Amino acid sequence: MAIVQQIQKRMLISLAQIAKDVNLHEGDHIVIEEMDGGIFLRPVDWVDKSQKYFWTEEWQAKIRQSQQDLEKGDYHTFENMEDAIKDLEELTNADCNKNKKL
Repeated sequence: MAIVQQIQKRMLISLAQIAKDVNLHEGDHIVIEEMDGGIFLRPVDWVDKSQKYFWTEEWQAKIRQSQQDLEKGDYHTFENMEDAIKDLEELTNADCNKNKKL
């Protein structure tokens, strides 16, 4: 959505009209970049907001488990994508069958 605004004193503009759409709140941080003769604003946290899920405890636990599995050699390698997909489908079917028995 394009919004036309007049720049106020001290080079101020209001983001109120678009802030809700991009989940931007007072106190949040944004990166301001000059790109192709224009200005690009992107909401960020101490990490990019679009990547914030990665830093949740749930995802960090998954990353720790993956690292432990790698260190123990508890992983599979595949010659091609089709074999990897087949293995995932077999795991999914096994889980479904196990849940049906419960």
